[in-house]
Amino acid sequence: MAENKRLGQSLGVVREDGLIGLYHRAQFAFLWRLISRSKKWMGRVTFVTCRHRALRDCGDLLARNETFRDRHRGQRCFVIGNGPSLNEQDLSRLGDEVTFATNAFHLHPLAKQKRLPTYYLLSDPLYFDGSTALEEFSQMKEAIGSTPIFLPHYAKDFINSTNALPADQIYYVASCGGLEDTWRARPDLTKTIPGAQTVVQLAILAAMYMGCSPIYLLGLDHDWLSHGGQHLNFYSEETVDEQPEGNLTGWTYRKMMEAMLTMWDIYEMLLRIANAEGIEIINATHGGFLDVFKRQSYESVINGGKLK
Repeated sequence: MAENKRLGQSLGVVREDGLIGLYHRAQFAFLWRLISRSKKWMGRVTFVTCRHRALRDCGDLLARNETFRDRHRGQRCFVIGNGPSLNEQDLSRLGDEVTFATNAFHLHPLAKQKRLPTYYLLSDPLYFDGSTALEEFSQMKEAIGSTPIFLPHYAKDFINSTNALPADQIYYVASCGGLEDTWRARPDLTKTIPGAQTVVQLAILAAMYMGCSPIYLLGLDHDWLSHGGQHLNFYSEETVDEQPEGNLTGWTYRKMMEAMLTMWDIYEMLLRIANAEGIEIINATHGGFLDVFKRQSYESVINGGKLK
């Protein structure tokens, strides 16, 4: 039946454009298939090359992550972003919970009181290319104390040359590839893991590796596209319009939408992995636009409420 349909289409092209038109369309279809396959092939080559290089350069360091495998099997945890909604939630109740904090969370009062977090994660390249003042790392060290810190493998040279963070507290992770079809199982931090667009996505992968479930998400407002003039994070009065060059300045709305679409694709990948592994990921952010995961209010989680 499919053959008859293709034959009918081909005869239609011949009637409209002649045999030359049919030939040109066949050429185009062939080239399109070739390009599509080439993109997949190139993506695969890039992934394999990244994995080989990461394991060659950091294999011994990645092996240290074995200590975290299933460390919190069956325990719930909280992955904390830096959205302004954190100012509307009482995080002091998380002192005895497993928590993963990210980026500038060291500016939060509870971090300064050394009550949070259990783990700290950084992944933004701006932390490791000289853009971030070493003073900020000093503030971070003072706030988080002996908390284990997870960094991307490409930060190794920066850390070795600056001693910006204590080497004995650092655990490296190697992210390679992105939306690979092969990423359908729980990540293994002793090997390469799926590429993440944001540090929170990296934190979710780490929580999965440690066996956490449910994984509750906080501070993931993700509403920049519709609230361009409002505050970006919990710790600053700075708005999107006041961001320095190199952050959101100069981004067109289209680029922002494309970036958000990629972010959503990765969240959906994380959900597929979670579903395959029997792990729950629940968004307990106050408001926000992240609709990939089931929602539950933070207050009901802390007070022992059931998921609605």
